[in-house]
Amino acid sequence: MCGICGIVYTDRERVPDRNCLDAMTATLRHRGPDGEDFVIEPGVGLAHTRLSVIDIEGGGQPMSDETGAVTIVYNGEIYNYRELRGELENLGRRFHTQSDTESLLQAYLEWGIEFLDRVNGMFAVAIWDRRTEELFLVRDRLGVKPLYWSEFGDGIAFSSELTALRKSGHAAGGLNRTAIGDYVALSYIPGEDSVIEGVRRLQPATYLHWRRGGTLSLHRYWNLAEIWSGASRNEQPDAAIEAEFLALLEQATSRRLVSDVPLGALLSGGIDSSAICALAMKSVGELATFSAGFKEATFDELPYAREMAQFLGTQHHDDIVECESPDMLIEIAGHLDEPFADTSVLPTYVLCRSARQRLTVALSGDGGDELLAGYTTHSADALHRTIRHVPSPFLRVASRLATLLPDSRSKVGTLFKLKQFMRGATLDSAGAHASWRMLALSDGLRDLIDPDFWSDDTDPFRTSTAAYNEVPDLNPLDRALYVDYRTWLPDDILVKADRASMAHGLEIRSPFLDHKLVEYCAGLPPRFKIRGLRGKYLLKRVAEQLVPKRIVQRPKRGFNAPVSHWIAGPWRELVNDVLSESAIRADGILNPSAVQQRLDAHLTGKRDHGFLLFNILMLCLWKKQHQL
Repeated sequence: MCGICGIVYTDRERVPDRNCLDAMTATLRHRGPDGEDFVIEPGVGLAHTRLSVIDIEGGGQPMSDETGAVTIVYNGEIYNYRELRGELENLGRRFHTQSDTESLLQAYLEWGIEFLDRVNGMFAVAIWDRRTEELFLVRDRLGVKPLYWSEFGDGIAFSSELTALRKSGHAAGGLNRTAIGDYVALSYIPGEDSVIEGVRRLQPATYLHWRRGGTLSLHRYWNLAEIWSGASRNEQPDAAIEAEFLALLEQATSRRLVSDVPLGALLSGGIDSSAICALAMKSVGELATFSAGFKEATFDELPYAREMAQFLGTQHHDDIVECESPDMLIEIAGHLDEPFADTSVLPTYVLCRSARQRLTVALSGDGGDELLAGYTTHSADALHRTIRHVPSPFLRVASRLATLLPDSRSKVGTLFKLKQFMRGATLDSAGAHASWRMLALSDGLRDLIDPDFWSDDTDPFRTSTAAYNEVPDLNPLDRALYVDYRTWLPDDILVKADRASMAHGLEIRSPFLDHKLVEYCAGLPPRFKIRGLRGKYLLKRVAEQLVPKRIVQRPKRGFNAPVSHWIAGPWRELVNDVLSESAIRADGILNPSAVQQRLDAHLTGKRDHGFLLFNILMLCLWKKQHQL
């Protein structure tokens, strides 16, 4: 796992400034603490910071072919690189290292950009082809690894993180008002626009093609909408489907165990990470596992993780997320190159820090909920379909009455879920699915944003609705799952995993994100994903062969942090300072009176605005840490 960045000028004689590339690279060293190198020549500058995982001695980057015609910088892991190498050697290609990087380089030389159809992995890749003066920027199919880019008058710049791109001097735009509005509603920024005007995020399964003196174009090389819509329903007997699914998951896990450095696993005690750990133990026989928990009992899941570790016989380590001081919060805000406020980033950060003390690579259970409908939102969708016959006036009244119910500061419970459900009860299917995860719907959002900062283009439903409309022929459940793959997964879940892990130089690998497994599950009938209001039916059936029944049957609880407690407790002084009326007014983004109203209600115990206040707090801390 690594950091990449570069600048390519339209003027082939203009030499990139080494100091500029040094400044960009310096912001990426946490992603690659084991080394760095550059290629600087007239018209082109490429840089790489390395986290050594495969071929520690011989896999340095930037890497060029024997003739110097093509150079690659790359962040990620190619899980089938050995198979690719064997095929390429049979075609006469000569290799000089044992690295997966060289497999990518030789694959491009042999097949051109179509090599992407053959690759299985997570990656952000930049390829400079001197023969044709072309630049290719590529992001993996599901968006595990990030890549930002900015086209300017004299060329194009790119980087693994927005912070590095800003150091290039070619990303000097102001704050993107629409993106900020989306963030306040969602706690993350969706889609291709970044928080900085003029900087874009390369979308998953997409490559950018830039030719010197020509044009820039974007191409989707793996279209999940077409795959899903074209998939024939798998109507084999249940036992056959269970066996095929387990075989694919075992293969995906086995592929991710290849490493030249210590490897372990993150274990929450939930079904996803437990199943992955069980399969990994079958392959390697010995595994270090890591968990994080809380002092607050309703949020703590360490007992389940310890039970699972004992059952498997792993070398287990766990940690308590301590937030008595807000120092860690400020530290995390500095590592987030865009505003981000999924509260699970806090325990994930602690978990990755703990694991990195003993490991360089860790398996995780990310992606299991998207694969087989494991989120509460999918159950809410099913319930929403059953109440469509209820007249809208009654639903609106019920929604208003739900707002009067008392709040609870325990982990997301029944009352919270009910109130959240009723907010979206009167919306259509696409809007309802998106609303379950929103902190502020459009009407409340307008109140929170300063009128002078508000953008009329702000619409937090925009990206999810667009994704929903890409697959009109799918059944309602699969449409919702497709939306999650296009929005929630790459823009929230995988951003959290990438930033929290790479802050400590830890590589995370997620078997549930294997694209072959995703394609297989796309073709499964909905009954294998959700039955009644219970999701992940197929995984639970398979997991019964791997883990204790108690782990399989326990309700999903998520990885939320008790921010409502901390805002009113150990963070109170920081919150009162950062969210004071004068500070909010000076920032010029939010409505000071609206923020103060919600803060007062929370601190006096009248309402629980913990998630929203954490969202606002992280925005303000991010802005301050990045001097914007």
